[in-house]
Amino acid sequence: MDDPVTPPSGEPPEIDYVALRAGQTIGRYEIVSVLGQGGFGITYRARDIQLGREVAIKEYLPSALAVRQDGATVLPRTTRMADDFGWGRDRFVTEGRTLATLHRVPAIVHVFDFLEANGTAYIVMELLSGETLEDRIKRDGPLKPAEVDRILWPLLDGLEQVHGAGFLHRDIKPANILLNATGDPTLIDFGAAREAMVGRTSAMTAIFTPGYAAAEQMTSAKQGPWTDIYGLAATLYHAIAGKTPPSAFDRMLDDGYEPLARLTPKGFPPGLLAGIDAGLAVAARDRPQSIAGWRPILGMAEAPAADGTVVMAKGAPSTAGRQPVLAPAANAVPAGPKAKSRVGIWIAVAVLLLAGLGGGGYYATAMRGPDPEVVKAKAAADAAEVAKRKAEEEAEALRAEKAADEAKRKAAQEARLKEEQEAEIRRQAAEAERHRIEAEQAEKKRIEDEEKARAEADAAAKRKAEEDARKAEEDARKAAELVAGQFDHFGDTLMFVVLRDNPKPVRLQGIDVVNEPGLRQIAVNALASKPRDLRCRQTDRLTDGTPLYRCLVTKLEAKEPLADIPDSERVDLALALIRGGLVLASCDAPRAYADTEDDARGKKVNLWSMMKVAEYRRRCAR
Repeated sequence: MDDPVTPPSGEPPEIDYVALRAGQTIGRYEIVSVLGQGGFGITYRARDIQLGREVAIKEYLPSALAVRQDGATVLPRTTRMADDFGWGRDRFVTEGRTLATLHRVPAIVHVFDFLEANGTAYIVMELLSGETLEDRIKRDGPLKPAEVDRILWPLLDGLEQVHGAGFLHRDIKPANILLNATGDPTLIDFGAAREAMVGRTSAMTAIFTPGYAAAEQMTSAKQGPWTDIYGLAATLYHAIAGKTPPSAFDRMLDDGYEPLARLTPKGFPPGLLAGIDAGLAVAARDRPQSIAGWRPILGMAEAPAADGTVVMAKGAPSTAGRQPVLAPAANAVPAGPKAKSRVGIWIAVAVLLLAGLGGGGYYATAMRGPDPEVVKAKAAADAAEVAKRKAEEEAEALRAEKAADEAKRKAAQEARLKEEQEAEIRRQAAEAERHRIEAEQAEKKRIEDEEKARAEADAAAKRKAEEDARKAEEDARKAAELVAGQFDHFGDTLMFVVLRDNPKPVRLQGIDVVNEPGLRQIAVNALASKPRDLRCRQTDRLTDGTPLYRCLVTKLEAKEPLADIPDSERVDLALALIRGGLVLASCDAPRAYADTEDDARGKKVNLWSMMKVAEYRRRCAR
């Protein structure tokens, strides 16, 4: 999303009629300002009223499908677009729900909350500070090996967990990697919902960042972890080489990519450079298919040789056409069928010789002693038998050696299989232990969250109770300050007025009374001649705490309902009593009361026909 525009000095501030205004609330969050906006939605800086912290809030508002009405509600542009708008909102909520489950994932922006309001949806995230990797490269040039190492492995850890949750980022580039003051990275601006919307409706235009988008993002080919691997590899290429790789689309036509393994930037392990080159393969099938499969390549100390020869294991047959290094000795006694055949020849020769000497030979032997030829033949037969036994023994030794080698190979295979099984058992046990620890941590966090929520609810209830008590006290105070009702009678003197259904007398402010029964009767008759409504407001208190009231009474000609007659059409009761010469204005009465008294005295009405001027003046002289 683009940054908000700041108007030049002296120009009126720009008004955004689409974004929410500062001060508006979404649930418990209060909008502070707009951080950025684009074709898919708007991002705000906001304040969590309940927790008192600042957050970032992303609002689902695709400008091609929706508009804002009455300053808050988001509606589809047309009825035809309503289905696409609702489908995209569901994908947006799913994105927020998935990211919210990724607790403490390294190098991934944390999602605190997601909610639906104003006809749309919102994702609440942590508010990060720092600069993007793109800005860092523009300012300082290519990164050093230690700086690349600092961002690579946390990003791999975070992406592996994101992929494990069945989720893709789809827009990895230097502008979407935020670096804090120590150079630690955070991957921001996940756009799975935005990518899904582009594939569903023609109203949304696909937007790719050249050089960082894999080839499958420009076609209908399947996307997966290998798609994010391409984006991260392109980002690392830019960070090391100081330039963006060629667009994948251009590379499909004419690949002008310069491998890092050929550029050989100083200080970087050849294996790491080869791993980044592997991640930037144009065809998805030629890239590592997962983060777990990519790690070993990136971690190699040396790059694999281009013409490397496969080394065969011990006991493997020779390749076709390969000659043995050492030829057998010329005088060696051969074994096997040839040896056996030679033994057979010697046996056959011996048998023929013996057969040829039958009968007469025996006679000759018996008469003249052993025949030299027979002795010679017997010696040859004995030698042949010895040779036969030796050949058989050698053959048996070869069979025994072969059997021993086979037994040894089988034992080694069984030992390796057993070791692999034990390693798998240990791995499963470690995995189970990790799951157990994660489950315990999750349960502990759930309990902490519940306790925190309970404490917050208790605090809120306490604040509400205190507010209710304060309000009740304020209402009681206001009720004491203002009393109203129909006139019932005067009290012991004309200073006190009693309202019907309010037995407590009200003391008038600013008058003194002369206890003259005749004057009192005039006042009683005047107020009792017709129902009169009184509205009395407390104005002061005496030193003993007695409240003083200014009472306004309806006129004789007033029409029902008397209680609804405004103050401007009522008469000040104390002024009326003074003007009629029924009471005296007190010595500390307001100026209006004193002027009214002077006017009544000049007309010599009621009280003034009984009281001397000198007495009147002496009354307030002390």
